[in-house]
Amino acid sequence: MTSIVEDRYVRCQAPWREALFTIGNGHLMTRGAFEEPRDGEVRATFINGAFVTPPGELPLLGAVPDWTDFRFAVDGEPFDLDRHGPAGYRRVLDTSDGTVTRIVLWRGPHTGTIRATFRRMLPLDKPHLAVLEIGLEALTDVVEIKIETGVNAKVGSPDHPAWKPVDSRDVKNGGVDRYRSIDDASTLGIHWRVDANLDLAPINAHRAMRGATSLAPGQRLIVTKFVTYHVDAASDIDPGLPAPGTTFDDVARSARAAWANRWRSSTIAIDGDPEAELALRYAAFQLIGAAPPSNTEAGIGARLGGFGYRHHVFWDTDIFVAPYFTMTQPDLARTHIGYRFRGLQGARRKAARFGRDGAFYAWESAGTGDEVTPEWSSPVNGEPVRIWTGELEEHITGDVAWCADHHWRWTGDSALLQAEIAEMILDGAKYWMSRVEDDGDGLLHLRNVIGPDEYHIHVDDSFYTNLLAAWQLRKAGDVVATLEQMERGSGHALLDRLGLDRAAPRRFAIAADRIALRSRDDGVWEQHEGFFGLESVDLALFEPRVRALYDLLGEERLQRTAVIKQADVLMAMALLPDEAANTTRRAPNWAYYEPKVDHGSSLSLSFHALLAAQMNQPDLAYSMFMGAAAIDLKDSMGNGHDGVHTACQGGLLLTALWGFAGLRLEAGRPVVSGRLPAHWRSMALSFRHGGQIHEAEVTHANGAPGPIERKETS
Repeated sequence: MTSIVEDRYVRCQAPWREALFTIGNGHLMTRGAFEEPRDGEVRATFINGAFVTPPGELPLLGAVPDWTDFRFAVDGEPFDLDRHGPAGYRRVLDTSDGTVTRIVLWRGPHTGTIRATFRRMLPLDKPHLAVLEIGLEALTDVVEIKIETGVNAKVGSPDHPAWKPVDSRDVKNGGVDRYRSIDDASTLGIHWRVDANLDLAPINAHRAMRGATSLAPGQRLIVTKFVTYHVDAASDIDPGLPAPGTTFDDVARSARAAWANRWRSSTIAIDGDPEAELALRYAAFQLIGAAPPSNTEAGIGARLGGFGYRHHVFWDTDIFVAPYFTMTQPDLARTHIGYRFRGLQGARRKAARFGRDGAFYAWESAGTGDEVTPEWSSPVNGEPVRIWTGELEEHITGDVAWCADHHWRWTGDSALLQAEIAEMILDGAKYWMSRVEDDGDGLLHLRNVIGPDEYHIHVDDSFYTNLLAAWQLRKAGDVVATLEQMERGSGHALLDRLGLDRAAPRRFAIAADRIALRSRDDGVWEQHEGFFGLESVDLALFEPRVRALYDLLGEERLQRTAVIKQADVLMAMALLPDEAANTTRRAPNWAYYEPKVDHGSSLSLSFHALLAAQMNQPDLAYSMFMGAAAIDLKDSMGNGHDGVHTACQGGLLLTALWGFAGLRLEAGRPVVSGRLPAHWRSMALSFRHGGQIHEAEVTHANGAPGPIERKETS
């Protein structure tokens, strides 16, 4: 299955479905608000990397003037689905080319019946272009149609416009408009044109065109709008508008070819479960559409198509999203690693601010690598709460290194290792060496941190954080040795550049062996010091519920209880199975931690599903997998209006590839070993390794590591 379908309009679901029908092409992203105005809508198009900083606020990805705006009246009655409900309705997001089509049968109280067909797309092969087509057809009576469409600058971000008009000029059936960001840091140029089979006249005050016509039964009006966006470009730049006479279908054909090229290495086909297959297809579609196709200041934000988290980049991208791209679209993973490498200076500034060496990555970053996490929350009701994540959630430095190393191992990109990855890993190791504390007990400690389980703050020796720090310290020595093998003296030159002596890798390895990792006799790792002594809570007593335990118990009470927000110890075991004998310890740790997790984060279910599949419990994994899919496809957490959950989509794809398919590297080569749910007959997948596309079919019969077909060099 390749399409998301909405069969009826339900007003109360409109905010969530605006996010669900988000489309993107890596440069532009547009939320699925209707073309016609609707009370309560959140209308937004974003340009990847175009952050603005409103006065007194933090940077955010500001919405640019809107290309989807289209207003029309039938016999003087404004087209409005809330005033007069549709007689027929269907909206389809086709992931084959990124087209969203909405068909509405509509009749006002004193009008004839019409069929309105809306089509929009952000073509993948033309990243600066947006295209909208509206078809209006009279079905029963002669109707008078009046239309108005252009580029609407009065869109909030989320409350106030992020771009202010500077100047504009008219061109035939369109305009050339220039805007300045509200912080005066950037300039935006917009070129637009409206093609229609009726006469159009400009409305200069609104930067729009208007026209009127009458339609007899069976007659159809077609209006097509082309819009391009360029940030900080020269004023004489080619606008990239298609030539007059170009149709929506002309653009769609080339976009479909571009998407087909992406799908060649991103296929996941499931025989026996079209719902799960569609969830994975949708996840891949959203992530590919969100990823910048070239090196810019852009990253992949935590929510897509909304203002949740201001489109800041978190650890989610490094652990949930970029690893998927490394295996399927390595060029897109490469742009993320480039984003992190450019953020090294900001990470170094952050480390220095805390009196430490090396690089301490930002918990939230925007256009640069500097920390933009707010220090206090801004609740609508109640008192502000201190936000500690930007200071204490230090595992982000290890997450960035893990992501970069995963990319190197899968792609074998030696040039990237030498140019960027090695420096990122070593500078993070340098940070950990300045961060660990020696209390004289023979161990090294990381005190006053926050692990992935954000219900517990100011904890000592977070297992996830400590394990990643130890891994990165060891990995730094491996990287220096690898560089020396590639080019004698290059590893030592990097040590010199970072102010490290030749003995540093040896010190890193010794320190790694001393970092505190606590466990019980039965092999259960302690999530952090003192966790085993916390108060037990029976989560079943709080069912049924749709709210997290944070809302029901409060932050202070949660500190004293063994309730976990999301995968923490279990995530560490999944990411680093070869560290600390984690593979053999899965069962006791699952039995201890899984009943304690609240799944208060959209990140949680997918990694639990992944580990359950790796433990050969595919049906349990499937239940959790579908629970994760429902977060966006069914708005099960009730916060879908803020945007698609980026990391949740990535987690679904990793569960399918690493979990159900068992895809991994053995001796540097990819293998699969199926752990399929009982009702799945087979699973076919494509991916990239070492610059080549591979294909594999997983069935219930190939539970042992199996062969993979190498399709072609690419």
